[in-house]
Amino acid sequence: MNDVKMTWRSMPNVTTIIPGAHRKSRRARNSVVVTRTFRGVGLTPFQMEGRMQLKPEKSSITYDDIERDSLSTVILKSFNNKSLCDAVIVGNDGVRVHVPSYLLAAHSIVFEKWLNESNVKKMAAARETAQTVVGNTNESSSSTPYLHTMKLPFANMDAIEAAIHFLATRSLPEGLFKNLTETPSEFCIRTVCQIYFIGRLFKIHSLEDEAYRSARVGMNRVPHLVCAAFDECMPLEKKLAGEESCQLPASKNELKEYALEYLRDSPLTTLLAGGTPFLNYDSISAIICDQDMNVDEYTMFHILRSWVVQDEGRNLKAGEELASHIDFAHIKADHLINVVKKCKFVDASCVNAALEEIEEMMANRSPDEKEHVLVDGAGMDDVNGIYARREEDIGLGEDEVAFVKEAGEDEDCPDYTLYLFRSTWAIASSFDPSNVLYSSEARDVVSSSVPQGGWSTFGGEVPAPKCVWKASKEDDAGELDAGGERYVAPNLADNGQHRLSNLSNGDYTDAPKRSLKSMMSLPTDEGYEDRDYHATVEKEEMGTHPLERMRRGTLQLFNYFS
Repeated sequence: MNDVKMTWRSMPNVTTIIPGAHRKSRRARNSVVVTRTFRGVGLTPFQMEGRMQLKPEKSSITYDDIERDSLSTVILKSFNNKSLCDAVIVGNDGVRVHVPSYLLAAHSIVFEKWLNESNVKKMAAARETAQTVVGNTNESSSSTPYLHTMKLPFANMDAIEAAIHFLATRSLPEGLFKNLTETPSEFCIRTVCQIYFIGRLFKIHSLEDEAYRSARVGMNRVPHLVCAAFDECMPLEKKLAGEESCQLPASKNELKEYALEYLRDSPLTTLLAGGTPFLNYDSISAIICDQDMNVDEYTMFHILRSWVVQDEGRNLKAGEELASHIDFAHIKADHLINVVKKCKFVDASCVNAALEEIEEMMANRSPDEKEHVLVDGAGMDDVNGIYARREEDIGLGEDEVAFVKEAGEDEDCPDYTLYLFRSTWAIASSFDPSNVLYSSEARDVVSSSVPQGGWSTFGGEVPAPKCVWKASKEDDAGELDAGGERYVAPNLADNGQHRLSNLSNGDYTDAPKRSLKSMMSLPTDEGYEDRDYHATVEKEEMGTHPLERMRRGTLQLFNYFS
């Protein structure tokens, strides 16, 4: 059996030193004798010996060869062969992007339908060309290959090429993705928004999801670019709505909703951090008219002003129109006089009307809406009632505190005043404050320390009253902590980096803050990576159990301070 000529060449690369190899042949030195058992049909098993090679021949296939022959590489290489590209996509810049039609049809039923319709036109063009050729003896009149041509008026060449690159490789071009993750720019954000709309329009969900996530990464890295994304989504959706050949699906535009919610929750780090120059008229109009923005009217005025001043020649007239959507009566009077009235796009008559409305509201405001003291149980019925805090009065010092109960028109009694004189609280007639009716010793010279009990009858009728101090509705909006102090959480919207007091006029000192209750209802972002930290608020999510909202809010506080 030793002379059987049999060789198995599937042995891995093994190096073995065989004793006496210097006396053996090359085959014997490079192989070993192995025994194999064979079983034939209807025969008894038998064994055979043969030699197995120790060092098989080295393969000539390298990693570069495998990469060069991969499917994605082959498809990308076919883009350079015009004879294989029978479809052309033309963007808003007029550049023609050639692509194989099968690649489009394989990914999208919308593309497939369009190609079928285009084939009908192709056959009609072929018949017309054939008739022309028959009547023309000039051989140079042969027709060029027919190209399926589609126009995408909302996308530029970079967005179209990036979308086609994704269809071939299942990934966006490396340069675009690197710019989004490292140094995002306005051009990158707008390009990826156009890619997102290509995915939506042609129902390529993988492309839509990839563009959506990439846009989120870029916006979260540079927040003011959210304005550019919102501005890109607004006109695209409006433009495609009027195109019969480009019908968007009925599903929600998640990228636009994400950008809008980001602007609503974080206006200081987006709109007032250099984002308004990215907005056109339709975009800024949607923001100014939006009633869910987490800003007051004065902040909304600053948003509009930052958009107007960056190009006053073109935006001044639009600013005058948009200013009508701001309720100036909800801005403090000193801000109206010193800031709003001096800008060019707000008419002085609007400011004067707002000042008159503010004065009227203050005069007609119910006493229980102001800081007040409820007096009850006094022997004199006229003394009982609501005493509203008097902010300004002739002869009233800055450290003096006075609450006044005004008599009604049908009441035959004087006005009464509850005031602090040195270390004594007193209730007396406003006509003669020296004629004290009831008094009580003050524990602390602040308005909130009006004593509830401990009142004694001085010049009035027994029994003495009891007093309950109440804050105004504005001051009562916050939450109380365990120590009885009013707690205001840090403003997560601007992370402590931007304040309206840092604006050019420098006159706004009341920076918006979040209460603990509102912070517990902040949106959460579940199911995404850590870098995608901003989520779209869903209506049903806001209605979850309070304990669940508290858990989510506590987690956000932990992430914020860490």
